[in-house]
Amino acid sequence: MDIPQEIKNKFIVRSDYLDWINRETAVYAYLDLTNMFHWQDVLGWKFRMEDVIGQLFTFQSVKEIKVYYGLNERDRKNSEAFHNRIKKTGAILKTKPMKFIIKDINEGLFFQRKTVTLFDGGVKQKIQELIDELQKSGVVIEEPKCNFDVEMAMDMLDDVETLTAVLLFSGDSDFKEPLERLKVKGKHVGVVGVRGGVASELHAVKDKYIDFGKFYTGKRTYKSENPALGGTA
Repeated sequence: MDIPQEIKNKFIVRSDYLDWINRETAVYAYLDLTNMFHWQDVLGWKFRMEDVIGQLFTFQSVKEIKVYYGLNERDRKNSEAFHNRIKKTGAILKTKPMKFIIKDINEGLFFQRKTVTLFDGGVKQKIQELIDELQKSGVVIEEPKCNFDVEMAMDMLDDVETLTAVLLFSGDSDFKEPLERLKVKGKHVGVVGVRGGVASELHAVKDKYIDFGKFYTGKRTYKSENPALGGTA
């Protein structure tokens, strides 16, 4: 038996999250999907976009949901199928072609600089040997890139006259300034993220932090939906 989403919200979602969303008149949600896909590494499970959006729309105060995600032109069919699923939910999809950046093969590809300083000489030598072998092999390592920070910030500022609160699904520190401008205009700021995934600058400006793992009530799966990384749509 399918349990109505309103019942899931009431008994699964933290009550303070529900109270914060429900007391607003007009909440606009902005979902940075590339950022959100990284949350799955922390959570240990994967979410379905339809379920995220469907849950948000059960709140009467949530008036608009905008999803930002790139188009993988190397796998256009699969990528467009994923986009169509998002559009069918009633959310507004903002997209543009992804770029694929060639990564340098060096220590920074595997470790943060502060982590490397913890290794002794023997470990560092092994790492360098691995790097040398990869460089000799001629392998090319690419990373998909499609940043929507500017588009999201502009949309939030454009929407300022019709919303009472924003619900930002991203932990990127670049949103600090546009969120501060919204607060100057009397708007409330909710930031959704995961442990260790939200910049301190956003914690400083937010009115409410929502832990995505304690908010999401939808299906959890172990299959990636990320078309940029070969996931199935």
